[in-house]
Amino acid sequence: MRRTIRTASFLLAGLLVLSMAGCSQVKIGYEQEKFDTFMQDVFVNTMQSDYTTAHTFLKNPADFGVDMEKVPVNLGDRFTQENMEKQREQLRETNETFREFDRDLLTAEQQDIYDTFDAQIALELQLSDAKFDYYAPLFESMSGLQFQLPTLFADWEVRSEQDVQDLITLVQDVKPYVASALDYTQKQADMGLLMLDLDAVADYCSGIVQAGEQSAILSAMSAGIDSLNLDPERAETYKNELVQAFTDSFIPAFQYICDTMDGLKASGKNHTLGLAQFEHGKEYYELLLRQSIGADQSVQEVREMMETAGRDHLKNLSAILLQNPTALLPLAENNLPETGYDSYQEILDDLRDKIPERFPAVQALNYNIVAINEEIASDTGVAAYFNIPPLDGTSAKQLRVNPNTGEVSSLSTYSTVAHEGFPGHMYQYAYMYEHVDSDYIKALSNVPAYTEGYAVYAQYEALKELEGIDQALLDAYRENELISYCAIIVCDIGIHYEGWSIEEFTSYLNKQGFSLAGEDAQLQYEQLWANPCAFEPYYVGYEQFRALKEKAQDALGDQFQEKAFNEVILKSGTVPFSVVERNVEAYIKNSGV
Repeated sequence: MRRTIRTASFLLAGLLVLSMAGCSQVKIGYEQEKFDTFMQDVFVNTMQSDYTTAHTFLKNPADFGVDMEKVPVNLGDRFTQENMEKQREQLRETNETFREFDRDLLTAEQQDIYDTFDAQIALELQLSDAKFDYYAPLFESMSGLQFQLPTLFADWEVRSEQDVQDLITLVQDVKPYVASALDYTQKQADMGLLMLDLDAVADYCSGIVQAGEQSAILSAMSAGIDSLNLDPERAETYKNELVQAFTDSFIPAFQYICDTMDGLKASGKNHTLGLAQFEHGKEYYELLLRQSIGADQSVQEVREMMETAGRDHLKNLSAILLQNPTALLPLAENNLPETGYDSYQEILDDLRDKIPERFPAVQALNYNIVAINEEIASDTGVAAYFNIPPLDGTSAKQLRVNPNTGEVSSLSTYSTVAHEGFPGHMYQYAYMYEHVDSDYIKALSNVPAYTEGYAVYAQYEALKELEGIDQALLDAYRENELISYCAIIVCDIGIHYEGWSIEEFTSYLNKQGFSLAGEDAQLQYEQLWANPCAFEPYYVGYEQFRALKEKAQDALGDQFQEKAFNEVILKSGTVPFSVVERNVEAYIKNSGV
């Protein structure tokens, strides 16, 4: 009898353990499923709140649960105090829901997504603080609305007759949208927070206005209508409506920008120093810097990192010079050799054939090359850019190139094509779309230092594939560029965090060995002043990839495999560097060293 009771006790204990384990598994499964639902809701809600985002990323929105009937056909929310308050409340509500998840119960892949969303929403919440209202400029001289709108419409993909109708509605919305942005900018000026290169903005917009109905932007949109092969009469009706919208809304909007910039210049309300001059400017810059570098580092840590990196690149350049001084003469004389390529396609085809040796395989590497819209090409320094494709698209990737920026056979053109094409952005997005499941990561994760830092890393890796040019010269070319950009990042910090004047800026660069004075110094200073944190994603991002690669090489020695490393840094998609570093550390550990 006693034995029977004991057996029953053991059975009961076993059942209890199994029951507890079962409950635990159910809880874990429920948490993981709930998290997937939350992230999908974030994706759907974002797409349904912004027409241009939904159109860019989705060819068949219904396949993603997106109801386009719920999407307002306009250019987005207006820049009003009411909308800023609304955004703050939405961020708080989303964050409260997000904080309910137990990260430890999620899969490894979900933890990467969790950490990415965590970093992004935390920064957005801090930047949305009311004390930073009207700090963000809308008309930056390198990437402001005056550039974004022409590029948006010149590249607009028309897929259906409904798209044509929506496009006309969007063009009609340009004037009220821009008016809202200019009201915001006037409020900036009234609050003493204006910091814009007014002349550069006005000059660019003046060119748009002067083109009028002969605008290449309008021609590009009309060509989109032609691509549908609609009934000729119907197509002509749409084109006439488009011209009317363009002349009634688009052109007046850009004239309004010109007039406003001229008025602001006359008012004397524009500041000529960096963010540090504002009450909360240094704190704002700290957050902006963290957002731009994809890492939780202080301003001082970033400065020290870039100063150290600059010294490293100078040592590398000196070592190359000692070993092969004659190879560097073309660099010293600014007479770099040509690559021998006759076309952009030849560069891309060659790189596409070579990269599988050092980068993981990707199936969808078909592409086409299209010239940048001539108005955009002539008025900006953009050499090329990659058009981000829809998540569900199967058409060829598109590289936009500017034939006005240099010879195809130049080394700078080769680097640009590698940055935007293979193994840069075009390859990067093809890999991510093929191997990453999360729609949030592929479309909404905002870590510019990851995407741009990787592309800079890729362009320098591509130099190894060039034949017929001394590799010592190519190495020196890379190190010389990086020395300059490390100094530029330090200057950006100096201007916006330490309040450098142009005299302090010039003095610092001269002490670093750069010969910069007069108009050249003024132009460089103004570019940094008007575009805080513009270069950090590229070159702080690159230095973080370089550091991770050196860490893996030092740890693994002969067991380091470049192709495996490149797969590791690509595997999670667009994520903060804390996630990339975790993946690299796992790669080192799993390699058995």
